[in-house]
Amino acid sequence: MSALSRQPYFLKSLMRRMKSIIGLLVLCVLSSRAARSGPPRGPAQGAAMTRLAEGVFAHVAWTDSNAVSNSGIVILERSVLVFDTHFTPEGAQTLLSEIQTITSKPVRYLINSHFHPDHSHGNQAFPNSPRILASTNARRDMLQRDLPSMNRALAAAQGQIERMKKDVAQVADPAQQSSRRAQIAQRQKLVEKMSRQKVLPPVMTVDESLDLEDESRPLRLLYLGRGHTDGDLVLFLPQEKIAFVGDLFFNSALPNTQDAFVLDWIQTSKEILKLDAETFVPGHGEAGTREDLKNFVRYLEELKEWVQPAVARGDSIEQVLHDVHLSSRYAAYEFQNFFPHNVQRMYIELKALQPAAAPEPAKKPPPNPQ
Repeated sequence: MSALSRQPYFLKSLMRRMKSIIGLLVLCVLSSRAARSGPPRGPAQGAAMTRLAEGVFAHVAWTDSNAVSNSGIVILERSVLVFDTHFTPEGAQTLLSEIQTITSKPVRYLINSHFHPDHSHGNQAFPNSPRILASTNARRDMLQRDLPSMNRALAAAQGQIERMKKDVAQVADPAQQSSRRAQIAQRQKLVEKMSRQKVLPPVMTVDESLDLEDESRPLRLLYLGRGHTDGDLVLFLPQEKIAFVGDLFFNSALPNTQDAFVLDWIQTSKEILKLDAETFVPGHGEAGTREDLKNFVRYLEELKEWVQPAVARGDSIEQVLHDVHLSSRYAAYEFQNFFPHNVQRMYIELKALQPAAAPEPAKKPPPNPQ
């Protein structure tokens, strides 16, 4: 496989303060558990392999599993390409095992749609050092945000264990001591697991587009604009009319907007719809149709319509969060707990577009008495 074209494109860097990545994923899991109805989809490992076309598969994950987010698999002439690698090495190892039941070809290419850990923390599970690709901005954020966040989380967990060990020495009741020691042992297992986690950033980056040549099929990596983050990549298979779009599309679910540019996201989604594709694989949820993606765009547009009048009136964010309610049209969507942050993110962006108030003219000093 070789690059046929690689077009330079430079984006303005807009770094914003964010909450802990670990906290974000916990919120995602809790939201899923609170919102879902019925038994989990897929087998016990938390994900199911779905064939989309000859040699093209989606590994559709349930959020409260080791996988968390979806992956895409494309069988090439001599190797395999994986689009997003799940949240944990364990989830990725399950994915790799399932790939090996489909083909004996090695995984040579990993594409991370963006920097969030539920799409990239499985990178280390693939042997023989496959080539990792992502956008330039995604690589930046893996190194500058994801890695430090992981280190902080590990240090915090280790500090908690030390405090628990000191506390247990003060407990006189044997039953309570035993319970506390069991809690410490559980946290130590978590710390050991976290210590084995590695952040493997991309070795090759894409700024605007990258055409990939393979004897089996053409593939295109595309950066279509800011949306879920400012570094989301799309994998487009023109022959099969399939687009793997990562978290630029949440199918029948409210989106995570923690690092989003929601106004740009509307336009970027419309750029995705310009692709000659019939199947759109989201980062979360089942593979969708063109109509499913249009429904997601409609949600973003309606979110703007709900918030914009309040911003024009000068309402406070507290007032907007109190007054704006999710339409019953989206009552069955997953991740309902994301709605307040969706509203807040839209409010902040619309507020930033308002012209700055003109400064009051300086008051003239009173005339001196004659």
